[in-house]
Amino acid sequence: MSTIPMRTAGIRWAAAGAAALLLAGCGGTEDEATALDKAQVASVLPDESALPGWNVSEKPSAAAMGEAGRRAICLSAEGEGCEDSAFLGSVSLLRDDESASTRFWLVAYKDEKAAEAAYDVLWTQTSRNAGRDEADLGAVGAERDAVAGPSGYDGAYAVTGQIRVGTALLWVSSDARSEKALDEDLVKDLAALFSDRAQQAQNGEEPSARL
Repeated sequence: MSTIPMRTAGIRWAAAGAAALLLAGCGGTEDEATALDKAQVASVLPDESALPGWNVSEKPSAAAMGEAGRRAICLSAEGEGCEDSAFLGSVSLLRDDESASTRFWLVAYKDEKAAEAAYDVLWTQTSRNAGRDEADLGAVGAERDAVAGPSGYDGAYAVTGQIRVGTALLWVSSDARSEKALDEDLVKDLAALFSDRAQQAQNGEEPSARL
């Protein structure tokens, strides 16, 4: 078996180290996620072109985080989970045949650390009234959780999930007329769609992901 001379091996290790430093200087390592502004939050919200066969049932909204937003999103009186939040957005859509509906909403934070710190706080609050059965959103975001359960009246059943993508926390809720009618693959597709659009915006791109 041949061996590599020590001098040659040293040169190769040195070259590898130099390449690693070069990559680090050129963005080869993971960059810190970018905070979203109001226009970017609005662009992340899926519309009818991103969801063919669906119609907007609640118009898209994007605004600076204020007292009303903190009461709606961060359900505690102290506004826990909304620290260092900047903007929020939401939109709801209904399938053409009215067999399913979905709602997307998000909170944009000033940096990734703030979003990460808020994750568990807001999921505890969100999941409290969203169902008791664990649900699967697929491999989306840096963190994700979901629960399922009855929604409203007449046997409607919904999955509600929370996802962290960089500096933003996302929620997606999809419901159907019954637990049997709920399309679990559709729920995963909706979660992936929203996550992809949020990542595209944080990459400085115009969100283009569609179902």
